[in-house]
Amino acid sequence: MSTGQTFMVIAAMMLLGTLSLSVNTTLINSSSTGLEMEAGLDALSYGQSLLDEILAREFDEKTLTYRAFNYSDLTPIALLGKDNGESIPQPDSSASDDFHSKRKFDDVDDYHNYVRINRNSRLDNFTETTAIEYVQEANPDALALSPTFYKRVTVTISNPYMVKDLNGNVFPLVLWDIAVYRKYF
Repeated sequence: MSTGQTFMVIAAMMLLGTLSLSVNTTLINSSSTGLEMEAGLDALSYGQSLLDEILAREFDEKTLTYRAFNYSDLTPIALLGKDNGESIPQPDSSASDDFHSKRKFDDVDDYHNYVRINRNSRLDNFTETTAIEYVQEANPDALALSPTFYKRVTVTISNPYMVKDLNGNVFPLVLWDIAVYRKYF
């Protein structure tokens, strides 16, 4: 083999090596994008399920037995959260969708500061945290300083496979809705 042929073989090997690195990088990026998309869809599903569970509950502990016609009839802001007898493990976790909250919580604000772990065999655990806050009736984006007939329910979901920023921090998915008490129905 001559010197020219040797250089051509070396150049071909370098080209092949560069091409294989490029293909591997593309495959890895494609795989990680696929996992991010799957994690995002699963997070959306888990979050919407929890949001639906919360909104299906009674508006307030005090409206379980009678109708409230005044804001003073509702639970004060400082007392939002679990009521006596509604103690559950924190975080509430399950691999089979059998969460304690489904059996113990009877009104929306019981979910204030609630933490749920959804076990997912493929994508690790999804962590859901909730916040329940009174909001102004005329502007549901603004928090109220006292009880109103509107409660904002916020569910934040995170998972290690979700989209990350440049520093490697996960961008959580945040879902929210408004629970409204209809006092005349």
